[in-house]
Amino acid sequence: MRKRIRVVVAATAAGALLALTACGTKLQDTPAPTSSLLYWGKWAKGTPQATLFEQVIADYAKERGVRVDVQWLGNGQEDQVKTAIATGQGPDLFDTAIDHTAGFRAAGALGDLSAVFRTKIPGESATIEEVLPKSVLKAISDDKGYGFVPHSVFSIGLWYDAARHPGFATAPPKTFADFMSTARKEKAAGRQPIALDGTINSYNAFWLYQILLTTAGPGSLRRLAEDPAAWDDPKVKKAVTEVESLVEAGLFQPDHMATKFPEAQNAWAAGEHTFNLNGTWLGSETASLRVKAVQPRVISLPPVDPAKGSIVTVGALGWGVNPSSKNQRAVADFLAFAMQRKYIDRIATDAANIPARADSPAPDELTAIQRAIREATEISLDFDGVATVRPKWYNDVFLPLDDKLIGGSIDAATFLSEGKSRTAALASD
Repeated sequence: MRKRIRVVVAATAAGALLALTACGTKLQDTPAPTSSLLYWGKWAKGTPQATLFEQVIADYAKERGVRVDVQWLGNGQEDQVKTAIATGQGPDLFDTAIDHTAGFRAAGALGDLSAVFRTKIPGESATIEEVLPKSVLKAISDDKGYGFVPHSVFSIGLWYDAARHPGFATAPPKTFADFMSTARKEKAAGRQPIALDGTINSYNAFWLYQILLTTAGPGSLRRLAEDPAAWDDPKVKKAVTEVESLVEAGLFQPDHMATKFPEAQNAWAAGEHTFNLNGTWLGSETASLRVKAVQPRVISLPPVDPAKGSIVTVGALGWGVNPSSKNQRAVADFLAFAMQRKYIDRIATDAANIPARADSPAPDELTAIQRAIREATEISLDFDGVATVRPKWYNDVFLPLDDKLIGGSIDAATFLSEGKSRTAALASD
């Protein structure tokens, strides 16, 4: 096994870099529960999560006598929440995710959740705070405290077929070089080793970012976005060179940059490819297409430097609370009710995702990543949060150059030189 595992979730774009205007509502000072709550959700009706949460709502109404009116708003839900709360209206609670915390903070849509997290879960001796791993609590926090109550966590890792590589479960490749050796053997045996939906630029960027974490460490992509001199770091050059070697080895499917999502991941699910570097959602997304012979599992991408250990990213989905709601105690009571293990366990069984609770087991294919998250001591958000704090650099500099690198149209040296010059030019605008 790897010597140690660090979880790196990139900083949520909250904190000192943004002028946050959130209200500091104290839930313990609010009125007693009301007879109804309003919940604005993002899940599509009929999805496993929507079905689960509707069951929670029905059970809560039966046991507590409090009705929760849920509206599934779908795309654009975040903007609707921010606009409504800004006018003094909106829902009592709403769906959110770790990458929306900064935006909701800036809009004044998140308040002080300390009392919520101290609320006891019905039928259990623990509070919401006490059932969550410390790494997850860290991930959902900023300088204003906890941003939301998480029900699910996610990560990025190397998906593989355990039927072909059963030894990975107990003895995964120790280094990225070991992984490359295995992938080359797959190719020599007549299989295309790695599936990549190249028209999804963030999927392409998973490779460089995950490798970069194992050479330059967490925060390294953020430094590239903010300081042209960071592009001269030998550890950055090492990561970029590893990606160049991966491309030159021809381990992706032919014309991978022209492969339209979800063609590559579907081909992986059909057993046509062995590996796919992707999110922990890949298993559930491809479950209906997967052939029986394939046994999907996911591990952290092996590190370039084994002394540094593997690094996994972590994110979370959950419920935000309107700081202007007049039903703060009722919201806290409902969220504690929803965080009962009998419900959160179903994030795994019904939705095939990783439950946020430390004592809720993940699906078999996600247990290795769940263990990494539980044991994590160092955290940050995916891509170091640059998609939120440096969106222009991320979209106009990093992703286009990364596409060229992973597509083989530029080499490592060109990637580094152009990245440095474009970053400097952007800073001078």
